[in-house]
Amino acid sequence: MHRGSSYVQEPMTMRSLFTLCLFAPLFLQAQTDTTAQPGLPMLNLGINSHQGAYAEVVTSDTTTNKSSFTIDTKYKRITISTAPKPWANAGDSIAEVLHDRKQERRNRFTYWSGLDAGVNTLLGSNGSPDLDEKEGFMEVDNGRSRFFSINFMEQKIEFGSHHVGLLTGLGWEFTNYQLKNNILLQYDADSVYGVPVEDPDFSKNKLRQMGFRMPLLLEFNTKRAPLPTEADLLAMRTDTTGAIRKKFAHDRRGNFHIAFGVVGSWYFDTMYKQKYKLDGEREKDRDKGDYLLLPYRAAATVRIGYGGFNLFAEYALTSLFKDGKGPELTPFNVGLTIVGFN
Repeated sequence: MHRGSSYVQEPMTMRSLFTLCLFAPLFLQAQTDTTAQPGLPMLNLGINSHQGAYAEVVTSDTTTNKSSFTIDTKYKRITISTAPKPWANAGDSIAEVLHDRKQERRNRFTYWSGLDAGVNTLLGSNGSPDLDEKEGFMEVDNGRSRFFSINFMEQKIEFGSHHVGLLTGLGWEFTNYQLKNNILLQYDADSVYGVPVEDPDFSKNKLRQMGFRMPLLLEFNTKRAPLPTEADLLAMRTDTTGAIRKKFAHDRRGNFHIAFGVVGSWYFDTMYKQKYKLDGEREKDRDKGDYLLLPYRAAATVRIGYGGFNLFAEYALTSLFKDGKGPELTPFNVGLTIVGFN
């Protein structure tokens, strides 16, 4: 093996040639994914009468924002370089960007993606939050029973018009029920029930469900988000190649929107938690039992707002508990989108 300041060269046997051919794509892939810098090595592959098949690592002396690799044959040296695409034709480049922005507008001019926050309540068999005697152990403190979801994905299909579309997506949901009465939830194979507790006095007595959610909504918008102009795009050029790298935000001002449909939820985690003081010490109990809660939910929902402002309400079409295992209670939540991702 000969070593020099600019390259390392090694004659190759048939076995090493086979190994190189097998793993060369990995080396080449790594090379093409790297922005060349002074001193960055390049892999040269070749075959000639003096050396036979060989590989050499050549130190790059380029200072441009390019990456490349070279293949040597008996009489030719083939070099493949990559570099950011320049704006050789501004008109064509702008047309490409506008095409992408139109697709984004079709798919993203919606009001699902974001952070939703609200409050929960439970409606009894009579449709009222005032529960009867049998259901009373599940009465909740509405102000402390919170709903929160992170809606991180959305997709919209327009129905021949930008005003109407079918919306779906994914979200991550946290539903909390703060029990109002000083009771301890218990359950067996047949039912869930509440046991009154005189001491200690619970400062927190919470039942929580966590899971994933997916909407299927019909959405209406009164306006269409404007596309950027040529001047806007030219102003967004951020480097010497002229490439547009900044995301264009869709203007929602003056748009009235409404969407309605269903949201399906699947709950993979349940927790029952109490906080209290015992002999002057703060205590905290947690239990991961399922408490006979239904592990899925279908809810009718409506989302409505103006501009970037969005309100939502969800009325469950399924009961809180499994059939026949607890009181017939219907979850209901309302809230607003506190942060929109679009």
